[in-house]
Amino acid sequence: MNSTRRALLLNPPGRETYIRDYYCSKLSRTGYTFPPVDLLHAGAQFKRAGWTVQAIDAIVQNLGIAETLTAAKAAAPDAVFTLVGAVSVDEDAEFLNALRVELPRAIMIGSGDVLREHGRQWIESGLLDAVALDFSAASPVRFASGETEDLVDLIYKTAHGIEQGPDDTGNAKNYSVGLPPHELFKPLPYRFPFAARTPFASVLTDYGCPYRCSFCVMSQLHYHARPIEEVAAEFEHLRALGIREFALWDQTFAISRPRATAFLDVLPGGRDRFGWTCFTRPDCIDAELAKAMAAKGCHTVIMGVETAKPETLQAIQKDFATPEMKAAFTACRNAGLETVATVIVGLPGETADDIEATMDFVCHLDPDYLSVHTAIPRAGTKLRRQMVEQGLVSEELANMDQSGETSVLSSDTLSPQEILRLRKRFNRRFYLRPGFLLRTVWRNLINPRRLIEHVRQGLSLLSKNA
Repeated sequence: MNSTRRALLLNPPGRETYIRDYYCSKLSRTGYTFPPVDLLHAGAQFKRAGWTVQAIDAIVQNLGIAETLTAAKAAAPDAVFTLVGAVSVDEDAEFLNALRVELPRAIMIGSGDVLREHGRQWIESGLLDAVALDFSAASPVRFASGETEDLVDLIYKTAHGIEQGPDDTGNAKNYSVGLPPHELFKPLPYRFPFAARTPFASVLTDYGCPYRCSFCVMSQLHYHARPIEEVAAEFEHLRALGIREFALWDQTFAISRPRATAFLDVLPGGRDRFGWTCFTRPDCIDAELAKAMAAKGCHTVIMGVETAKPETLQAIQKDFATPEMKAAFTACRNAGLETVATVIVGLPGETADDIEATMDFVCHLDPDYLSVHTAIPRAGTKLRRQMVEQGLVSEELANMDQSGETSVLSSDTLSPQEILRLRKRFNRRFYLRPGFLLRTVWRNLINPRRLIEHVRQGLSLLSKNA
């Protein structure tokens, strides 16, 4: 161990409020932000190796380029672990070029969606020394320490050129990252629409996803689960920091029912319980599990609906159907859990009538919240390969906004203008229902801070969908 080495965890500045995290990047629609799990897990690995770790989140700290460069130089890091996003690719490249000037001796390691397909070019251009294809691995810190053997899931520069370590796909053994440095991010003013309290933390107990949704990069990652004892230690760390709220960024809670039970068992109950939000699938949750989750503090569940068209559900490989959606949302509602439905506008083969039918279905499903996305050919996904083959996008396309706020691409049936129109109509139709408005106010009367946050975010969302 060498405690004199310093690592800087960095979320670069941007002209907009960008979310760059977990191989996703997008424009934050209503200004929400959260501690990036890439930085938390990379930071845990550096800490465990004996490095001193510092953090700069220029987005949430509202730092400009010059301010961020000054802060980074003052940190005097030996290594920088930085986020890069397809949504901000040009800005990020410009910033990293300037950062190289300020920190000429620092090892630069990047993580992000655009780097999964174009990482080698970023190393060739001199912007980065390495690209982490798995931010939870020990390879980045080992590379920064001068090691060059067995660097799995890493593209890196050597004296002989650029090399890529073996892909760890298919290795389902437990992985360990150590204790994420939540203390570095707790003081920062993050805001998340479903957090019932602040400060709140980002928690990740597994990596990747074993399901095969064609539009999602997570299905292309190897799936690992952290030891439950390490997760329990992380909860104790959060309690010691005075944090009682977290967002669980596991892509699918309850992939394994026994593991979900073990997770709930290590969560405190009663007055000491955490409040938390999670993602899951309709075919992974039932009435029994929903009640158990609520008893251990879960208050919000986010589930993918995507579309109500059976043929499209099959084409995008969701592997469940609308009856399972109805049952899952009902189970959550009966357990007292709030629900969020996510949908995608502009999927291949869908017409305007299909999207209107999905609107009907979602309004009948009546979740508490809705998140409408557009179909984006994200790096490494089957959807991207399909759209490239159809000539809808170039194989070289790098600049993308997963939210659909700044860029919308045509599908094989709809123009970008029609997709944008339908997405805005979807949001207006759902959120302007009198029943929804009354229910939102009524549920949040006992929590004025959360009610004010919902009103703020609602007004912001509707202003963008006028």
